[in-house]
Amino acid sequence: MGLKCSKWHKEGNWPGGDMASTSQSIRFSGPGTGSGAGNLDALNRVLADLCTRTNYPKDGAALALKKHVEEEARYLSGEAFFRFMDQLYDCITSLLESNDVAENLGALRAIDELIDMSLGENSFKVSRFSNYMRSVFEVKRDRDILILASQVLGHLARFGGAMTADEVEWQVKNALEWLHGERVEYRRFAAVLILKEMAEHASTVLNVHVPQFVDAIWVALRDPTLAVREQAVEALRACLRVIEKRETRWRVQWYYRMFEATQDGLGRNAPVHSIHGSLLAVGELLRNTGEFMMSRCREVAEIVLRYLEHRDRLVRLSITSLLPRIAHFLRDRFVTNYLAICMDHFFAVLKTPAERASGFVALGEMAGALDGELVHYLPTITSHLRDAIVPRRGKPSLEALSCVGSIAKAMGSAMEPHVHGLLDAMFSAGLSTTLVEALEKITVSIPSLLPTIQDRLLDCILGVLSKSYAQARPPVVAQNRGNVTNTLQQVAELSGSSLVQLSLQTLACFNFKGHDLLESARDIVVVYLKDEDGAIRKDAALCCCVLVANSFSGMACARFRSSRTGGKRRRLVEEIVEKLLITVVADADVTVRHSIFSSLHENGGFDDFLAQADSLSAIFAALNDEDFEVREYAISVTGRLSEKNPAYVLPALRRYLIQLLTYLKQREESVKLLGCLIRSCERLILPYIAPIHKVHVALVAKLCEGTGVNANHGIISGVLVTVGDLARVVGKLLFVMQYLFLKILCGVVRICLVYYALQMLFAREDI
Repeated sequence: MGLKCSKWHKEGNWPGGDMASTSQSIRFSGPGTGSGAGNLDALNRVLADLCTRTNYPKDGAALALKKHVEEEARYLSGEAFFRFMDQLYDCITSLLESNDVAENLGALRAIDELIDMSLGENSFKVSRFSNYMRSVFEVKRDRDILILASQVLGHLARFGGAMTADEVEWQVKNALEWLHGERVEYRRFAAVLILKEMAEHASTVLNVHVPQFVDAIWVALRDPTLAVREQAVEALRACLRVIEKRETRWRVQWYYRMFEATQDGLGRNAPVHSIHGSLLAVGELLRNTGEFMMSRCREVAEIVLRYLEHRDRLVRLSITSLLPRIAHFLRDRFVTNYLAICMDHFFAVLKTPAERASGFVALGEMAGALDGELVHYLPTITSHLRDAIVPRRGKPSLEALSCVGSIAKAMGSAMEPHVHGLLDAMFSAGLSTTLVEALEKITVSIPSLLPTIQDRLLDCILGVLSKSYAQARPPVVAQNRGNVTNTLQQVAELSGSSLVQLSLQTLACFNFKGHDLLESARDIVVVYLKDEDGAIRKDAALCCCVLVANSFSGMACARFRSSRTGGKRRRLVEEIVEKLLITVVADADVTVRHSIFSSLHENGGFDDFLAQADSLSAIFAALNDEDFEVREYAISVTGRLSEKNPAYVLPALRRYLIQLLTYLKQREESVKLLGCLIRSCERLILPYIAPIHKVHVALVAKLCEGTGVNANHGIISGVLVTVGDLARVVGKLLFVMQYLFLKILCGVVRICLVYYALQMLFAREDI
């Protein structure tokens, strides 16, 4: 693959840790290592996980790169870290110069992840990444590469602000030149991608070029290649939003020029791609020009009727999507003059398999535009929906499922009997994201159907989870629900981690108010904490946390009703919390551990259970977790629990404080964790003010001995933050120790000034 830095390594251990799974982030357990071959191998493995042709790289790959760079920044001196970054940039350059599309995409993903990170002088980073982007657009022709590169460029423009103004100006002018120049398909494609991103993320600069954009965009909108036209209409939409936000006397003139251009593209002898592009542009003008199109809606309606039966499928699809937008503008006139014609058109489209999906989408939008005007058409619409959701051949139509939710949202109780008759068909299609979203809309708009939908959806979810787990073990069903067997038959052909994840996410997020799901969590969900897939374990953990948190209010009510009921619920919660704590200590995937601790940190309702001796043992173990953020959460939760069980918690925190003070001189993380401990358990800190100050003074003195370029600015910033936290806790005692604080601050400021001066010097390209 031609990497300058090293060839890829697929096996081996991470420096200072191990790689437990492909989806796991880098886990460092010891102090930082040097920038030798081990670090280079680790860097190559992280970048290798980003190199894939799919839209999404391996789970946690981008996070792994961020963690790796952050760890190097913490442990390496300034000069060593600069060498590491040079190696990283060399690797990215090699990947971009490769002829392998996957490697090009990996390099762009790496750049995108590095943009927001603090890597020293921002102007140097922005300049380097800008040069990368110019090279990609100049050389690469693969559409996936160009799409991702444009998104990275937009991210860079948003991050850089004034620093990227010149680069944005150059990119916009270059894109406009490509549109006006000789037709080169990949350049036109790249040009509209760039213009779209610049309109969204650098609108101030693009606003200057709106007149040129209005003229140039029609070249792409009438391009023979469909992909170019589709991206051109995205760019037009972004530009129209820029125009709409700015009060200018030229706005109406620009709108008028664009509308006239659409008429030119709809001439009698116009080619199909010109007609299609002009119709797409009309749709954006209806959507984004406010009242400008009000007086022209009749002209647009006549255009739509003219092309209603056009021979080309793309033209007909465009006409179908335009009808709801016209209805939105001219509601009363549309109902009187055009509704019958349009509904006949919709019903004809729904009978055509190739156009049915767009018909359902437009029908849902039409219901939203006309509210109750479709009541008389509901029986016919329902028949088409049922036929599409449960077809005789082929797969169920997801667009039809979504259409049910959209119509229910628009028409409310008028749709109730029709939705009730469609529920069997909807659930027979199996669990899907579209089904869940449609059911959420239905339950909000038609509350009377909530109990029925809750029961049916619970049957479906528990059936999926029971069946998936039964592949390894006999199924365990928490409750004797009548339709579970039928549900298992309906989803028998569905399998895979994505279905299990959706079931867990829906169980956690859907409105199941009134249902006690603790037994289901204990008997069905908890088993997925041991699944081989890290993403499933994470969703199972979050689902358990949500279900337990939702039960806290129920437990409070149960105390007044029956102590026996309350005791049972408490035992269920204890069992689930125990499993979560085992996972938070033993799981090899940092994202799983992080998600559990994040949930425990956010909800104080867990504290009564976490303050027990057995639970605290697991939390104390997490104080030494290999991931810094997990350790931060563990400190914060432990500090909060010191109020619940001080006799058990404070001795452990005291030992941990001494440990932090011992390693404070070596690790930036220790400095930051000390600050977190100060914020989380203030009463623990007061007896240790003098030792903490003593270590800070020694640390600053050590940093002052080195040159600025060798100073670790992470430790410097950590010292400043910790001093601030200590100042807030100690308060008036600072008056007595003001000399000590001034000494610390003066040393830190001196190091910062020297460091940043040398950093700017090293950033110059001529050195």
